[in-house]
Amino acid sequence: MGAFVPDGYVPHVQDQINSRFAVGDALKEMIGFQKEFKLFSLQHSLCSSFTLLNIAPVGEKDREGFLKYLEMLKKTGAQVNGKPTKYNGHDQIIVTLKGNLESKAPLPVFFDYHPGEKPKGQVLVTIREAFIFSSTNYLTISVPTVKPGARRKK
Repeated sequence: MGAFVPDGYVPHVQDQINSRFAVGDALKEMIGFQKEFKLFSLQHSLCSSFTLLNIAPVGEKDREGFLKYLEMLKKTGAQVNGKPTKYNGHDQIIVTLKGNLESKAPLPVFFDYHPGEKPKGQVLVTIREAFIFSSTNYLTISVPTVKPGARRKK
């Protein structure tokens, strides 16, 4: 996020997202939302889905930056288990969450971040242990960060 959201908000937003997909009742709730409302579908943007889930920084300016960041993911590529996909980063996140929540054995989801340069502008999807203190496998979605000053001005 970096250039779109002040540094202090990035961990806060990450916690909001990860709390929604955590092991237990949170994941069950998301499975229910997906079944009932098709919350994650290519018919809806990540902005719409995350706004409905009230995932964003508190301040209006910072919220706007977060939503712009989500839109920027439409211009990134995506890899699943190290292989390029046909989707842009934005759509890959949607397809990944949809597939996971609708599967017979949904995994908890962990959102992470990596420098946008490595690999350049890619959303990375894997299944791995997200925490060193836990042996639980998570569907991990790592999104590229953008350093302040690196974002193009319109």
